[in-house]
Amino acid sequence: MKYPKLFFIFSMVHIALILIVCTSSTIDSYEKSTSYVENDLTAALKDTKEGIREFNSVPLIQQYQAIAGINAGYGFFAPNVASSYILKVSVYDKNRNLVKESYFPPFKSKEGLNRYHTLLGYFQDRLTILENKMQKKKSTEFNESDKYGEFLDIFIKSIGRYYYKEYNPDTYTVSCTLYLHHHPMLQEIKTKNKTKPVLIKLLDIDAKPIKKNHIASN
Repeated sequence: MKYPKLFFIFSMVHIALILIVCTSSTIDSYEKSTSYVENDLTAALKDTKEGIREFNSVPLIQQYQAIAGINAGYGFFAPNVASSYILKVSVYDKNRNLVKESYFPPFKSKEGLNRYHTLLGYFQDRLTILENKMQKKKSTEFNESDKYGEFLDIFIKSIGRYYYKEYNPDTYTVSCTLYLHHHPMLQEIKTKNKTKPVLIKLLDIDAKPIKKNHIASN
């Protein structure tokens, strides 16, 4: 009877840890949603999330959550599934005539394409940074800081600069545009009969490389 009892206790602890992680990730997702409003309730939720974060940082608990795969987070429940992001790369000549337009770099393997889609998922934080700027909201989180936004923009520039292998930067210009592939909310489908997703422009970035002599002069 000893082993079944130990297994029961172990199962209850494991389930409790899952619920704790779910609570934290759900609060985190709510804070990033458009329906988030600062009040006494959300302040209490924020304190709860911070308490959970401190609890999860305890060494043995932290290691167990990593090994068991509990710390993955579960903040993606429908109907608030995160929208996807699309990066359009446009090549222009000196007269600003469109020469080429591409939504996917020329990958040679399916793994490369999968990694690319994973990278685009990180731009959810870029959207949060833009929203914070519009709302003049300050955040202490690094992944919501301007520095992290600049770091993500470097990825976009590096993708755009790949096309300069084919197009001379003295003759052509490569521009990268990040879009939010936004699906309509359930309420919009019911009341406004919106069923098709739309592309919302977030960023326009010039991928033109900086000339070496310009760097040296600075």
